[in-house]
Amino acid sequence: MIKSSKTIVTEDRYSILQISEQNFGVEVRNIREVLPLPKITPLPNVHESILGIFSLRGQIYSLLDLRLFFRLGRPPLTERNFVVVIEYDDISFGLVVDKVLDVAYFDSTKILIPTRDMSSQYIQYLSGYFEHKKMGLIHILDFGEIIEAKEVRQYRYKE
Repeated sequence: MIKSSKTIVTEDRYSILQISEQNFGVEVRNIREVLPLPKITPLPNVHESILGIFSLRGQIYSLLDLRLFFRLGRPPLTERNFVVVIEYDDISFGLVVDKVLDVAYFDSTKILIPTRDMSSQYIQYLSGYFEHKKMGLIHILDFGEIIEAKEVRQYRYKE
């Protein structure tokens, strides 16, 4: 929070990820780390957006591809893809991205709520959107909705 003598402006820090040439914002506090695409072990009989699992320092993580989850196409994975390890509500998983563009501060009062008028097949998985001067439209991901989606929830391990 930045204070001036007249107003209080609240800013949140987001990492901007590019997935299928679209920009998505993720709160920095939900990102554990970014790494090159690891060796993936496929899993049978799971939704196509769950690419499999990977090991990172002795921990096993599921790998989710939002390109398939959001029906943005099925481009092949390459050594140019990255994995962002997400921690949300005691759940950790990997997320395939094309690029990690930047970390940006958004004035939380300027984050807009998605409306049904938006022509987006993934609107239900957004908590908002922001118009950035340089990067354009940035969709802010709602991991609560993503991990509760039937495509993901049915494969989640609970203790």
